Amino acid sequence: MIESGQIDRSSPIPLYHQLEYLLRGEIESGRYRPGDTLPSEGDICARYEVSRSVVRQTLTNLTHAGLIRTERGRGSFVAEKKLQERFVQRTTGLYDDLRQMGYEIRTHVVRQSVGELPLPVQDFLQAKRGVQIDRVRSVDGRVLTFIRSLIPESRCPGLETADLEDRSLYQVLADEYGLRVASGRRTVEAVAAEGEIAKHLGVDVGEPLLLLRSSSRDERGEPLEWFEAWHRGDRTMFEIEITPGEADQPFSSVVRLGYGAGEGPAGSATAGADSAPAPPAEGIDTLVEAMRRSRVVAVWRASRYREPAVVARLLAEAGVTVVEVTLTGENALAALAEARTVDGVVVGAGTVMTAADARDAIAAGAQFLVAPVGAEEVVAAARPSSTPVILAGFTPTEVWAAWQATGAPVKVFPASVGGPEYLPILHGPMPDVPLLPAGGVDIDTAVEYLRAGAVAVNVGGPLCPPDALVDGEIDVIGERVKQLRRALADL
Repeated sequence: MIESGQIDRSSPIPLYHQLEYLLRGEIESGRYRPGDTLPSEGDICARYEVSRSVVRQTLTNLTHAGLIRTERGRGSFVAEKKLQERFVQRTTGLYDDLRQMGYEIRTHVVRQSVGELPLPVQDFLQAKRGVQIDRVRSVDGRVLTFIRSLIPESRCPGLETADLEDRSLYQVLADEYGLRVASGRRTVEAVAAEGEIAKHLGVDVGEPLLLLRSSSRDERGEPLEWFEAWHRGDRTMFEIEITPGEADQPFSSVVRLGYGAGEGPAGSATAGADSAPAPPAEGIDTLVEAMRRSRVVAVWRASRYREPAVVARLLAEAGVTVVEVTLTGENALAALAEARTVDGVVVGAGTVMTAADARDAIAAGAQFLVAPVGAEEVVAAARPSSTPVILAGFTPTEVWAAWQATGAPVKVFPASVGGPEYLPILHGPMPDVPLLPAGGVDIDTAVEYLRAGAVAVNVGGPLCPPDALVDGEIDVIGERVKQLRRALADL
């Protein structure tokens, strides 16, 4: 069957799964090494006699598994093998972990100074000033991590002048100050590379990174270190060890976003579910039902919104009764409030990035919030008002985490990467998660996504062009609405 090196068309196993198995075998056997270019989509089609859609689904799966990376216009390449850090209940540093595994480690100090600490760090360390140590760590000649450690100045006098080049900070704290990390909390989240961090890691701004954040205490329970490490996502993975029968688990089974009572940003997913209640199910159920009836969420994204009530009424008359007003517009909050005056229209706020954005949108009348990333503070800010929050995700892990955190529909973004056929793949293990495709969805493909199981689809510019929203060109939007009605008539 698959072991023969050929596709078995009589097998019940889907073709793309068979092809994925075959290509995985070639990568793992060393036929294709890290950095090698895979054959083109056309070559793979010809070799295995499969369609291009099968090949694309296979390459998407291999990308999600971290085995390949795809560059637009250049093709697919075998990814570098990732270094692995075990995420367990230990207090050793990454330097010690990697050294024990036999890696060659280099640590370069880029900043070592005393100054005022950021407010959240002051709250945890119970100190206003501290030593900031920024380092870049390379493993076997490859830049891996940008590390920032913040330690109270009063606890380690002179640490700002200590020689930390190619040395373990924890060893210096133990040897010279008698201080050892004994406990703490850790979180891991995906973030985009910015500024000097992108520069030091050798990645483009916006590239995905894994941010490990820890708040650590010494053997007496006193706060000792605030630690943040930005890992290159293409070179790092974290393994979480679950120890059965232990009283203290590294992670609980509930993923939550937001901070528990008395916690700063170091609060992690280890808190119980009862400390972070999701919005009431009835509020989310109402939103889901509105989306099912509307089938389309009209997304407004422009620098300014003119005639918002007129546009909302036009959409509602065509059956599109859910509108997302993105906060990119300078008068977004006023437009949201005006759109709310139209009977039968459910209006939410999109591109909600901060707690302040969330509070302002809710005050303006937003009935739901959409965050393009897993914005913890947005979820926390919406909780007192029980306003549903829609988070974005693409991989199965991201989609599941977003749904567990909020109970609301999950924005599958960018949907165009996987196409309509990706939704049944997500729904296979997660049939109860309402999926809301966004990004690259237009009037023509909306029907395909809905047939594939979407609760609704996000349609932006193809339905409400930015220029038309800015200029109040109702006729232009009206024509797009007619096109949409004709497309949905087949459902």
